[in-house]
Amino acid sequence: MLFAGGAGAAVATTVATLAGAEQTGSPPVTTVREAPLSLRDPRVGCRLDGSDESDKVTTALNLLPAGGGEIFQPVGALGLASEVRFPTSVTWTGENIGAAIIQPAPGYTGRLVSSGKYNQISNVHFYGMRTSNVLLTIRGPRSTFHHLHFGNSGSHAIEFLGKDADTSAHANKITDINIEDCLGVGILVNKVAYDNEFLNVWVGECQTGIRLLDSACFFDNLHVWGCRGNGVELREPAHRNIFQNVYLESNGTSGTGSGADLRQVWGTQFIGGRLWRNATNGIEVSSAGRTRIMGLDIHDNGANGILGRDADMCQVIGNQFYDDATPRRQDRPIMTVGASNNWIVTNNVMRAFDHRSGGASLAGANNVVNGNIG
Repeated sequence: MLFAGGAGAAVATTVATLAGAEQTGSPPVTTVREAPLSLRDPRVGCRLDGSDESDKVTTALNLLPAGGGEIFQPVGALGLASEVRFPTSVTWTGENIGAAIIQPAPGYTGRLVSSGKYNQISNVHFYGMRTSNVLLTIRGPRSTFHHLHFGNSGSHAIEFLGKDADTSAHANKITDINIEDCLGVGILVNKVAYDNEFLNVWVGECQTGIRLLDSACFFDNLHVWGCRGNGVELREPAHRNIFQNVYLESNGTSGTGSGADLRQVWGTQFIGGRLWRNATNGIEVSSAGRTRIMGLDIHDNGANGILGRDADMCQVIGNQFYDDATPRRQDRPIMTVGASNNWIVTNNVMRAFDHRSGGASLAGANNVVNGNIG
């Protein structure tokens, strides 16, 4: 009734009686919680028919208490013709991830929603109609985003975009996210956007799945598939990023593209998962020292399992390299070229006859290669 009627009135709830209240004669302690403000509340008046209701969203945000509050989005299509920026401590909850939709109003091609500090957004479908700019821009720190679906962006689905040290986009948590069919990048971690955490993220059929341009982010349970370019890209200064339980498959549908492509970054870790049927390499490591690749199945890629180019002090430990395709697709398990040196390659299964051209081929004179089944 509160959601349907859009009541913004306070709901008083008795939450506890202080210990010893009866003995001291103290009254019960109550707290007052503002009910979520529905977009259909008469004071807001959203029709949710896809037409421009940006001003009504601004009205709803202005109705919230000064310390923040919650807005409820019922089923329907919320059209925006200008970028909506959330203030601090706003929670935005949709009724249903499949039917509470945020989309561009007819003719609008700009960004849709930008988060601030301490926001929460959940249970919403961002639908770009192939005309929008970025669907969700994360401009502030320490917010949470979960149970969201993004599709058909004319640009990127999610962009982390901090301004400076005082206005950063760091320490956010992103969980249970689906992204599909975007003309740009599924998730772009741009400037001043370090220390973000991602759990249970699925990205498919974008130009690039994920591009990192800042450091120390953590991904757990990541699936990127069918992107036209690389599945995952790391570019300077995206150092010290960690990927755990990754599944990068069938990326590079235009004929070029690797599961992961690292350039001029250091300290990246890939731990556990599967890289297969990517157009070129499972992982390409270019001028990207101290990369650690452990415990992955790397198979059926169009060039090499791992290609190192001018990369130093990398570790490849406990992986399985093979090719089940007929004819073989994957050339070699590991190949390094140029100034690559000081690689540790141990305890891998990398049989030469499981590949099109053979086993490992390493440049440099100071590599450690032992304990492999080859």
